[in-house]
Amino acid sequence: KQIAILAGSRKQEIKDNLSMMLEAASTFKDYKLVIAGAPNIDVDYYKKFIPNHIETSIIFGQTYNILRESEAALVTSGTATLETAILRVPQVVCYYIPAGKFVSWLRKKILKVKYISLVNLVAGKEIVQELVADRMTVDNIIKYLGDILPTGQGRRQMLNEYETMNQILGGEGASHKA
Repeated sequence: KQIAILAGSRKQEIKDNLSMMLEAASTFKDYKLVIAGAPNIDVDYYKKFIPNHIETSIIFGQTYNILRESEAALVTSGTATLETAILRVPQVVCYYIPAGKFVSWLRKKILKVKYISLVNLVAGKEIVQELVADRMTVDNIIKYLGDILPTGQGRRQMLNEYETMNQILGGEGASHKA
């Protein structure tokens, strides 16, 4: 049993998100934690943000395989959220931003979209939890991750909503047809 950690493809995302993602996921003792390494980031950079007491592995070039073998994923917002949903892996979207309270206030006042994850944007509703700015805490990650693991109450609903989202996308072969 494993939990996939997709902490982003940019150094700043990894710096801001990886430690909290690992702290939260490590509370689920029955699960192995696997970080899907971004191809442009050196393994030593990841190691800077892995707490000493947490056992994990970093695998490069195998993101889809890591996801397929995982019961759930913690994913930094971006294309990876949509890919995770297409592979039907329940997920929590994590995106810490320094000065989170200010950014959350600004987001409500300025942004015209309700969501940041592609999954929720495509569906036009909240399918996956978005822990952004001041909502991105270890406690919130634990709460929502627990809800989508195999014994969690929100898992089945998320998987059903993924099916609806895939229909909106056009299902298998849609990109080839387009």
